[in-house]
Amino acid sequence: MMTKRRPNQRPYLPAMNKIFRPFSVFTSLKALWAGQGGAMFGMDARIALIVAAILTAAGGITIMSRLEGSKVQAAEMQVEQLREALNRYYTQVGINQLPPTLDDLFREATIADASLRRDPWGNPWEYSRATATVRIEDTPITMQLAVIYSRGKDGVAESGAVSSENDYNAWMTRGDDVGVKYISRDVEMRRLQEYRGRAQLIVDKIEAVESAAFLEAQNTCSTGGDNIPTWCTSLEGKNYTLFNYYPMSDADDTSGVVYYADKVQGKRAYASGNLAEMQQMMIDLGLPAAYAQDPWGRVLMYSPNITQRTDPPFSASICFSSGENCLNR
Repeated sequence: MMTKRRPNQRPYLPAMNKIFRPFSVFTSLKALWAGQGGAMFGMDARIALIVAAILTAAGGITIMSRLEGSKVQAAEMQVEQLREALNRYYTQVGINQLPPTLDDLFREATIADASLRRDPWGNPWEYSRATATVRIEDTPITMQLAVIYSRGKDGVAESGAVSSENDYNAWMTRGDDVGVKYISRDVEMRRLQEYRGRAQLIVDKIEAVESAAFLEAQNTCSTGGDNIPTWCTSLEGKNYTLFNYYPMSDADDTSGVVYYADKVQGKRAYASGNLAEMQQMMIDLGLPAAYAQDPWGRVLMYSPNITQRTDPPFSASICFSSGENCLNR
């Protein structure tokens, strides 16, 4: 039987619904995706904010670490400047003494930069000193010892002070302190070499003067005839071969000694240990007046007859003193 179709009536196509259902499902997925997209964006934003916060904190730590690192480096450079100034003070101002305080470095213009009075954290520097008597090449020397350090970021002086050689030997920076040690050993070694060279020149000059004076007397007394001075054969009971020809000083009060410089040349005795007198003696010997003091600032003492003999051979002696009579050692 044939079914009649109404005009404009669409044929029944049952498979078409199945064909278009996937489109409906796709549409639902798209909507779902759109909804999930909003949720995922919110989560991403929160994660991004957390990461940004972490990075910001890490960046702050890095900046602070670099800032502290630069302060440590500045402290290391500044404390070296202070050590150099300490050495200049010792060699040029104190001679044998370190300054009682670091403020003395600024008062004596050893340091011109007033900003060095405090460390990079704004704290005053820690400073302490000691002395030690040592023998350098069999010569007793008093060495100066000191430590200078910054308390560091925490402002706590953890490294302590020194008051003896043992303290100095054991001292080291502790915690976040930044510091250095100072010892005058190198200065003393240079001074010792200078002292020995200077002393040898003085001795050589004194010996040269003694030899020249004796040759002068010998030439005068060997001419023969009636022109020989009387002192050649008899002066206070001695002939010229028994005279002391060293330059005369008041350090020898031995009776019975005849000094050629005094009795024949008419020269006066030098005052041993007197700076002005010893400077004049150096000038008379043809040496710099500065040689009347050694590198430690001690004054020259001179004896033309250290063994206190009345007849040859005579022995002269020199030494340098801070006030005591070093000739009697």
